[in-house]
Amino acid sequence: MSWRARTLDGTLFGPVVDTGLDRPFLLFSSQDHNRDNDATWASFWAHQQGWKLDLKLLGAQHTSFTDAETFLPPLAPVLGLSPDQLAQDIGTIDPQRAVSIERTYLAAFFDQELRHHHSRLLDGPSPSMPEVQFEP
Repeated sequence: MSWRARTLDGTLFGPVVDTGLDRPFLLFSSQDHNRDNDATWASFWAHQQGWKLDLKLLGAQHTSFTDAETFLPPLAPVLGLSPDQLAQDIGTIDPQRAVSIERTYLAAFFDQELRHHHSRLLDGPSPSMPEVQFEP
């Protein structure tokens, strides 16, 4: 049984960092995380043998890929978080928009790799989702 994988803005661990995989892999990062500042991503990318795609969600922070993206905005006043502090935690992209984009791209990836239904969304930038940058 083969498997497909993805990482959402996380550091990579284990032997795959230095060996890559022979299976498809999706990297999906926040605005400030990429192969230039995460050595695990750079090494993995250089060794990856299977199909690969590296996407960046502009306006996102690391916790944009967690439940905090949804739960923090309404709790910010109770927690005493200023708008600037909230933006540092979850980014500047609207949380509902970010969740929609994340779901759409992840669904396209898994549809392609598990259901064998290719999505043109994975071919390059989409005018309907300009917040997603394709990394070379």
